[in-house]
Amino acid sequence: MFVDSKLLKDIAESVGFDACGISEASVDADNLSALQSWLSKEYNAGMSYMERNIDVRSDLQLLVEGAKSVISVLYSYNTDEHPDRTDFRIAKYALGRDYHFVVKEKLNAMLSEIKKVCPQADGRAFVDSAPLFERYFAQKSGLGFIGRNRCLISPKFGSFVFIGELVVNFETNYDSPTNQTCLGCNACIKACPTKALTFDGINASKCISYQTIEKKDGLDEDVRQAKGNRIYGCDACQDCCPHNFSTPKKSGIILPEIKSFSPEELTNMSNHQFQKKFAATALLRAGRKKILENF
Repeated sequence: MFVDSKLLKDIAESVGFDACGISEASVDADNLSALQSWLSKEYNAGMSYMERNIDVRSDLQLLVEGAKSVISVLYSYNTDEHPDRTDFRIAKYALGRDYHFVVKEKLNAMLSEIKKVCPQADGRAFVDSAPLFERYFAQKSGLGFIGRNRCLISPKFGSFVFIGELVVNFETNYDSPTNQTCLGCNACIKACPTKALTFDGINASKCISYQTIEKKDGLDEDVRQAKGNRIYGCDACQDCCPHNFSTPKKSGIILPEIKSFSPEELTNMSNHQFQKKFAATALLRAGRKKILENF
């Protein structure tokens, strides 16, 4: 079964994605070796799930039966908007509606449109929710390149982009990787407040994003001293990247509950109230207690 790539990209644009690229559903050995090397240094810190399902990462047939192609999409969240408060900082990706909801809804809408044209087409949508090399496939399909900050960098939209995939059971026209590469300015390495980012990779145990969101047993004291007023995530290695300086900005992203967010409100609400109010946001991942500990 074959579906024309122009049709797929037109559908991607119609549901609201900023970019779309397509590649074969195969993983090269070098990419797997890089993951194994990173894990061997224990750079995944407490994220033990990174060590599981390596076989699935290498063989997409184990993830989606009949997998032939990976349709990668980008959705920019780059904005100049910020909460009204200035005494703390929340990473840009968490200012709007939880990207898992936003991107997956668009991916499922895209798959539905594909099925209208080709009823035999099938697949699954993924948004940071499975053992899938998202940045690898986005790079392979020509959507950008991997910078020294380990983010996918789109030549047009920079690194403030969400990545999503449809792993599908049909073949199509495939894209080629971009020739553009990282500038090698090392601005991201120099800007990392905790020196988590090095030429050797990113050590999650030192990363402010990991410490303020994923880490279960409180902040390490050296990270607390270095993080400044960051309470959820860290954009330091992206804010300084020259590829982000002149990229398009979006407005209307920040949610009202994030715009009015305050530590006083957080202190005075129950966990149930927190879950109800912030149910549509990425803050729910860390939880009320964890965020309060980050102040």
